[in-house]
Amino acid sequence: MTKEEEETEKARVEKLSAYQKEMELRDIDRQIAKLSMLRGINTGELYTFRGKYKALARDYGFPFMGWYWCCWSASFGLCYSSIQLGLIDAASILNKVDEFTGYNIGAHVDPTLGAIGLALVLNEVLEPIRLPIVVVTTKPVVHWLGLGPKY
Repeated sequence: MTKEEEETEKARVEKLSAYQKEMELRDIDRQIAKLSMLRGINTGELYTFRGKYKALARDYGFPFMGWYWCCWSASFGLCYSSIQLGLIDAASILNKVDEFTGYNIGAHVDPTLGAIGLALVLNEVLEPIRLPIVVVTTKPVVHWLGLGPKY
């Protein structure tokens, strides 16, 4: 776009009402979404899990990340609570790790920090289960909260 075309467009947009600007922005967003989909089709990325994840992050942005971190925090809380309630025996897991590696990690770990660390490790092990759930539920949850794209 040349400088002259840019100035012409700025003058045109300044004359629009707030409602007209909103409608035009929605139309532009629709066009961008369509172009992104066409790009995904041409590159083949639209048909991969990674491509769908990137599309969600692009289209839903902050609400998607917020939902992801809510799910991450909930699963971390469940892992930590399971350890604290005795449903998962942290000491026996550390002993198994010690047997497997040949180190004596269990003797040097503070019980509280060890429980937090083990909960983090277990939470990351759950990632292959959590991520598909987040991807599948993002659109309904974000739209239910009224935070989704407006186009």
